[in-house]
Amino acid sequence: MNTSPPPSGRLLGFEFAALSAISFLAFCNLSIFYGFNAYMERLGIDPAWRGALLALEPAAAFALRPIVSPLLNLANGVRAMALGLALVIAALAGYSMAVGLVELALVRVLHGVGFVVLVSAVVAVLVHYVPKERSGQGFGIFSIMTLLPYAVIPPLVERLLPGAGDEAGVYLLAAPLFLPAFLLLIPLGRRVRKRAAALPPHSMGRPTWTEIRADLRSPGISRLLLANLLVFTATTVVFFHIKDLLSVLGSANPGLFFSISISATILTRVTCGPLLDRMNRAAMLALVLPALGLCLSLFGAATSPAWVMALAGLYGVSLGFVMPQLNAAMFVISPPHLRGLNTNLMLFTMDGGYWLGPLLAGFLAAGGMGYAGIFSLMAMLPLAAGIVAWSMTSLTRRTQPA
Repeated sequence: MNTSPPPSGRLLGFEFAALSAISFLAFCNLSIFYGFNAYMERLGIDPAWRGALLALEPAAAFALRPIVSPLLNLANGVRAMALGLALVIAALAGYSMAVGLVELALVRVLHGVGFVVLVSAVVAVLVHYVPKERSGQGFGIFSIMTLLPYAVIPPLVERLLPGAGDEAGVYLLAAPLFLPAFLLLIPLGRRVRKRAAALPPHSMGRPTWTEIRADLRSPGISRLLLANLLVFTATTVVFFHIKDLLSVLGSANPGLFFSISISATILTRVTCGPLLDRMNRAAMLALVLPALGLCLSLFGAATSPAWVMALAGLYGVSLGFVMPQLNAAMFVISPPHLRGLNTNLMLFTMDGGYWLGPLLAGFLAAGGMGYAGIFSLMAMLPLAAGIVAWSMTSLTRRTQPA
């Protein structure tokens, strides 16, 4: 898959805005599950199985993304988005009919397949509309749309729960909200087909396995994938277990944590967007990732909800720098014809973190470890990612746009 630069560094066009809006919906469909662990606990599911079921949706995405990503390009991306949306809607409606382990497992797998097809297709098209010299800002703005759901949805769900009955009722209510996205695909598809027709035929070709293997051996590619896996493994544990921790500490509104942290993330990206493209990306990551690890460690040591809520701001600021810089660093060090593939490989390691984090936390909890121990262990992962990032400072200095 090849990419063609947007004209004269243009970033904020219709296509970029439409893809960001579709991503917003895609991540609404993830953020709504912040209370899924508590829901399964009320169903009487064993902690070890709860961890496995939490991990199953991203595990399905983790297994499927390496197969799907090389098949997607500018020409077929919009059709794949339509398929992904349909599968997500079916999965959201299916939770209300699934109460046993087998039924929940099947719905989680369907959910993972829909999500990976939808988001992989968005990324395969998006890379054609991000100028290299504005990649930090581009991925920063794009990721704001993937983060907004985490600020908006958890507090909204808390208000809807009494009327919906339980979390499965909320998921059922959410399913029809994805239907308007199909209308957005109509003009997007026309514009994308026009752009695809203007590109040379070889640009729609799939990378060969030889190219993919050589790509993974390229300087920095594997290291960035490892850093991304470590970060998402740690932060996914926060996403799925911070509500449980805050409930134990006596918080009346655990969803407020997400509003504070995501608002801080968005504010960081809005106010510091140009800085993302001026500073050495790996050096910035090496500075900020230890702060992220410190937040996780202090979450585990917290003795009151106010402490956790205060830390939520620093946690959000850290994520505001880390997430776009990881993706922008991968974008700029990748060969143009492999940018779509490598960006999807970053999502592949995100899936791995979403799968590995809940699984590890579930087994640790089943073994009797409390939140202090779990969060302290997870805090080591961003520190390790920071060391990986520091090893790449000379590479990202060479590839930094002038």
